[in-house]
Amino acid sequence: MRVAVIGGGISGIASAFFLTQRNIEVDLYESEERIGGRIGSEQLLGRWLDFGGKNIGKNYLLFRDFVQKCGVHDYEYFGFNTSQMIDGRVVRINKEGAKLLNTIRFIGLCGFDGIRKLYPHVRAIMKDRRMGVLNSDYFNRLAEQYDHLSLAGYLQEPCLSHVVRPVTVRMNGAEPDECYLGNFGSNLALVLDSYEQLKSGMHGMLDAFQAFSGTGLLRIITGHRVTSVSRDPGTGAIMVGYQQGGVQESAGYDRVISALPAGRLSILFEGLLPEAAALLRRVRYYPVAVAIVKYARDVFQQSQRAMVFDHSFPLSNAGAYGINDLDLVRYTFSGRVSRSVVSKSTKPEDVVALGEQIAGPYFNIHDNTRESFAYRYIEEGLCAYSPMHHRLLRDIDKKLEPFAGFGATGDYRRGASIEACFRAADECVEKLLGGVD
Repeated sequence: MRVAVIGGGISGIASAFFLTQRNIEVDLYESEERIGGRIGSEQLLGRWLDFGGKNIGKNYLLFRDFVQKCGVHDYEYFGFNTSQMIDGRVVRINKEGAKLLNTIRFIGLCGFDGIRKLYPHVRAIMKDRRMGVLNSDYFNRLAEQYDHLSLAGYLQEPCLSHVVRPVTVRMNGAEPDECYLGNFGSNLALVLDSYEQLKSGMHGMLDAFQAFSGTGLLRIITGHRVTSVSRDPGTGAIMVGYQQGGVQESAGYDRVISALPAGRLSILFEGLLPEAAALLRRVRYYPVAVAIVKYARDVFQQSQRAMVFDHSFPLSNAGAYGINDLDLVRYTFSGRVSRSVVSKSTKPEDVVALGEQIAGPYFNIHDNTRESFAYRYIEEGLCAYSPMHHRLLRDIDKKLEPFAGFGATGDYRRGASIEACFRAADECVEKLLGGVD
């Protein structure tokens, strides 16, 4: 059996991994010259830096197993030490080694209404971590009750601004009035985890994964943009049409898995399954811009390594790249104001300057020489799902059924975290192959 996986981001990597674990031959197609997608890396002053997915939760069991099988074993402590701008004041959200103080501060940020409404959902996830993903039984029941409201209609201040928004704008690129309770479990699970980072970074992990291509089961095909999927009427094979160097070609497979964002998959099905394409377009994505900037001297102190900015700023957060990288700043632009200020056409230099202007009063930036920076703007950067998302997923799968041998996975299936993408990929492979060895 030969299987094609379309998309070399984390969902595609996970799909290819689970297929090779079943001794299936896999061709992994990626339109860019390097795999990784939104967790990809770029060089800055001779060092590889990761743009997304750096933090590895203690509950990322599938991903940690994958990393171990890739031969990567070294993790390092990341910690969590951040502040938030609240009513013009800098408020420490979390202080390492101060559990009681952090709990009291969190209760204050949530308010009584926030604690009353969020606690049962936190308890459900702590009792069963499988509930902390999209399309889980617990949060699907909540969606049926409350998804006629956004989170802004379900919760009140101060919880919305001080607790919910910092999470939704970071994970979904969306404001609380653009997110729904039925999907919020995937975000709550992230808040309830603790994190480490790989010493070699995601770049080291991606290099280790590419070594799988030497086993004979996996072929990584970069620089090939998939343009179509169709059925060969003669052989019954699924034909994958792709473009490489301006030349259009195709190859046939027994099974095909899409690991593309929902919007990109909809383009492939526009002519083949238009109703499925229309449903896929209902999954919402928002842009994110990320700049990693190297300064001559430390910008942060160990006691304060990050800050979250409120809804009035285009900069959602600024933080140290790593616990020992206090001279490397990661600026993230997401949320409603960011969309009105930063676009695909905005010059990277202007985006970095804007980040420095906003964060400058709170950290050692203005009199600190900027040595270099790396920048990415991702149009479909963060998935905000949809109201009644579980119903939409059910309808999408129903419309895809006529195209036998095809499976779809991605961040819109179980959530945007690396672990959620691995879980969705595992489920997709199992469903597509069934009892096939």
